[in-house]
Amino acid sequence: MEKQKKGAKPTVGSLNLPIGFRFRPTDEELLVHYLSRKIFSMPLPALIIPEILDVFVSFPSDLPGDLRENRYFFSKANGDINSKGCSRLISGKDCSGYWKAVGQGQLIVVPISGSAVSEQQQQRLLLGMKKALRFYQTTRSECLRTRWIMHQYSLVTISSSDQNVNMMQVGDWSVFRIYQKKLLISKNLRTKSNGFAEQCNIKTNTRKRPFNEVLKDKEVPI
Repeated sequence: MEKQKKGAKPTVGSLNLPIGFRFRPTDEELLVHYLSRKIFSMPLPALIIPEILDVFVSFPSDLPGDLRENRYFFSKANGDINSKGCSRLISGKDCSGYWKAVGQGQLIVVPISGSAVSEQQQQRLLLGMKKALRFYQTTRSECLRTRWIMHQYSLVTISSSDQNVNMMQVGDWSVFRIYQKKLLISKNLRTKSNGFAEQCNIKTNTRKRPFNEVLKDKEVPI
């Protein structure tokens, strides 16, 4: 299998997927079929995740790929997260920015098949850790919270001693997913739009967003 160039933009055409198909792996699939194979130098299912030397040194909009889709990257960077959960500052021409951790992270576990016990008693296998970060943009006068979200997936293992139980990352590679959070549509705006459409005898579906609708700053949870 040919090795993909670093920083190269992956194309759906290289996978020979039908038009309309998207690369949407689950957390488990990312860890088992892509990250673990990357760490242990095994063939990947598809050459669709490019290598980026450090995802923390570029603005999310400057990274390769379609900004409207989920973008995935292999990287060995850790962002040098400080005690406040913030990465090192990214300097730009007109503004700067940084990534800030959201929450404490989420353990990704899967049930061990073949065990004849109830779901509550079923043993689970720890696969890895998922950490969420949000991008903040700063200027001389203000700091803005953007809709850019990044998920960092890492393989982890648990090592126990006489007194402590420690969690350690396996290998140097992590896989990152970067996307923009969607905004929630205000119910009041949707009701007013439908009322106006009824007066004009226009058929409308309340689940569809009107083309010129103004969105309030409400977001879908991370």
